[in-house]
Parts: sequence; C-alpha cells; structure tokens
Amino acid sequence: MSTRYSIIIFLAFCLPLLVYGQGYYNQENFGNRSLLLSGNVTGSVDDLGLTYYNPSRIALIEDPVFTINAKAYQISSLDLSNVFGRDSKLSDSRFEGVPSLIAGTFNIEKWDKHKFAYSFLSKQRFRLNFNVSQEVDPERIDNEDIERLVGNFHLDNKETDEWFGLTWGMKIKDNFSVGISTFVSVYNVSGLYDVRFSSLSGLSDVDIFNNEISYSQLSYGIFWKLGLAWTLNKFDLGVNVDLPYLEVISGGKFRYQNYLSGIGENEDEFAFYDFRDLDAKRKEPLGISFGVGVPLGKNKLHFKADWHGGLSEYDRLVIPPAEDGGTGFSFSEELRSVINFGLGGEFYLNEKLNIYGSFSTDFSPVKSRSNAFDIIDEEERDATFDEDFFHYGLGVDIKLKKMKVVLGSTYSRASGDFSDPVELPTSELQDEGNGDSSRIAVSRWRFIVGLEIPIFGYDLEFK
Repeated sequence: MSTRYSIIIFLAFCLPLLVYGQGYYNQENFGNRSLLLSGNVTGSVDDLGLTYYNPSRIALIEDPVFTINAKAYQISSLDLSNVFGRDSKLSDSRFEGVPSLIAGTFNIEKWDKHKFAYSFLSKQRFRLNFNVSQEVDPERIDNEDIERLVGNFHLDNKETDEWFGLTWGMKIKDNFSVGISTFVSVYNVSGLYDVRFSSLSGLSDVDIFNNEISYSQLSYGIFWKLGLAWTLNKFDLGVNVDLPYLEVISGGKFRYQNYLSGIGENEDEFAFYDFRDLDAKRKEPLGISFGVGVPLGKNKLHFKADWHGGLSEYDRLVIPPAEDGGTGFSFSEELRSVINFGLGGEFYLNEKLNIYGSFSTDFSPVKSRSNAFDIIDEEERDATFDEDFFHYGLGVDIKLKKMKVVLGSTYSRASGDFSDPVELPTSELQDEGNGDSSRIAVSRWRFIVGLEIPIFGYDLEFK
C-alpha cells in the first residue's frame, strides 16, 4: 500500500480550509458603515474606524463618538468538486464571530489643537479544529493482504492578531490634517497535523503508521499608519500609508514525529524531532491607500485604491536539520505586490433612511508558501489557497427618534482550480475519462445589526 498517497487523500481537502483567509489585505473591516462600504473609506471615514483606515481624519470630524464594535457573525463555506473522481464533492460550513473594534477619544490639556484616540482591534481570529476517523474501503487499497484499514486525521490550526493602538491627529489648515496611528500587535499562530493509520492483515497482524507535525510562532511588534486628509469644496480626499511591520520579539517551536511499523514493503521508521526557541520572522510589506469621498446632493460615493508591496522569499520558521543527518524542514513565504480597488455608495431616501451598497477586490499576494505537503510528501505540491476574493456589501441606516439602526450583510467569494490535488493509490481508481479539473470555492456571509444610542452625552454603538 502507498501510505503517502493515503495521507494525501485525507489532507487535500482539509489544507485549503487551513490557509483560506490568511495573507489577504481586505478580509476584515471595522465599524458598521465601513463593513457595509467594504472598507472603501480611506478618504471619507466618519467614525472611529478612522484609527485603522486614516488617522488624520480624527482632526476633521466634529465630536467623534465612543465606539463599541461588538461581534457580528458570519457563515462561511468551502466546496470541493472533482477531487476523488468525476462529480465527487466535499463541503464544509462554519458559523463564527467576526473580529471586533473598541475605540474612544481623549484630550490632553494645553494641546487643544491635537486630537487623540485609543483603539483595540481583533485584527485576526481564526480557528480550525477538524477530526476525521474513517475506515477505508479495502477495494481502494493496492494490497490484497490487508483486510481492514482505519485512518484518523486531526487538524488544529489557530491564528490570532490583537492590535492595541493610540492615534494622534492635528489640523495643519482648516481643510487639511495629518495623523498617525501606532498599533502594538500580539500575533500567535499554531498548527497541528496528526495522521494515524492502523491496518489488520489476513494473518491477524496489526500494523501502525503515525505522523504528527506541530508548530507555533509568536511575534510582538509595531504597525504604523500615517494619514493625510483634505476636505475640499467638492470632495474629501485621503491617503493612508501602512509602514512595514517592525518585529520586536519573536520565537517558534517545531515538532515532527513519524512512526511506521509493518505497513507495506517499506522498512520500519522511527523519527522524533523537537525543536524549541527557534528563530522566527513575521513580515508585512509597505502599503499605500488612496481614497475619495464625493457628495452628490444628499448622497455620497466612496472610492478606494490600495497598493501593497511584495516580499522576497524568507523563512517564517528556521528549522535546523536533525542531529541524525535527516533532511531539514522549511517554512518559507514569498509575496507578490498587489493593487486592489473598491467603490461604495450612500443613497439618501428620506430623513430616516439611507441605503448602502459596495464592492471591493481582494487579490491574493501569496506567491509561494510552505505547507504540510512539503514535509509529508517527497513531491512538491502547492496546497496554498491563493485565489482572488471579491467582496459585496448591502444595508440600510435607519434613523429613529432616539437611536439609529444599521442593518445589512456582506458577501465574499473566491473560486479556482486545483492542479492534481489528489493522487489515489492505484491507477484503477483514477478516472482517466474525466477531463474536468478539481475545483475549490469559498464563500462567506456576514450579518450586521448595529444600534447607536446616545447615553450620558456619548453615542454608544452596539452590534
């Protein structure tokens, strides 16, 4: 039996879940209206989402409110087709919370011209915990001696990125301001891949295969956002510069276990590597966003374009070769530069009702990224999900007597082909007559219900 091929069958449909959503620049937005406008507010943000989108806007907005951007929720799904043969299909769906924002303003005596804000962002919260225990059909195994084969697969991946920020802004002229946001980032990512096979032969022999890969990476560092904003006669204009990430503290761990006894004609294997205090790097490139807000009577259009630079290949984790002379492992990443754009609109119906609509692109910057295939399989297989996303938003802003209600949803989708993601154990299982490529599709719905209620002179925003 080809054990490696059996492992690939299990991993091929799980790894896209692991990497989807990582490495994109426009996956998350903060604030009720910014969510509905798909983040196209670099030049026109009018709430404390400005700490993220353009810090200079704090000096141009009268009395920005204290904001609690509590959790909205999302339903995301992944579909795979033609993975194990013609018309085969696998699906997975998840219901989870959306990263949040808390922000407020404060003043410093004798600094009347200076505006300040604090903010807490859940920039990234991702968790995938997946368990499969399945008995493989003996007819799919190219070994007549094996009567039963049971496979167990456990994948557990977690990524968090919490930002704690201070924002400063000041008017240089009545219609021009500058600002800076400084965010301290606490970043943690960990992954576990645990694959186990047990077989029973006709001679009542029990054979075992265990393969486990686990790693973790932490990074504490600083992001800076530099903003410029103009309020002109016919439109608002804004520029936001995301400086490259400055890493202050970093570290990583890596563990590899591989045990093989009796399965197939291969010799038994025993391998255990446990590396701690590894050198690790996290890199984020330079980015520049340009935005325009154009009033059209009581309506308003919001346009944004952003560019993010590339990164040459670097090692996220530096894993040394094993002491027994075994091959070293590599966790590397390479990013290409990308340009995204988007358009949003506020449409006035009456004094109590506005409608929001938006669209934005989210092109993948991932040029290459290491994954578990690089370790488990001797052949190079790219399991990284690097398809382009498109985001859409639609909602309403309802003004009632003593409060405002924001209702709406956003929809995101990406799809693409896989190049030979699964190689089955025997040629007889391959569907040679199927010329259709394997395909993956990811979609996400988010639902927003926001309330703005004036309490004790402040506007508190709940979702």
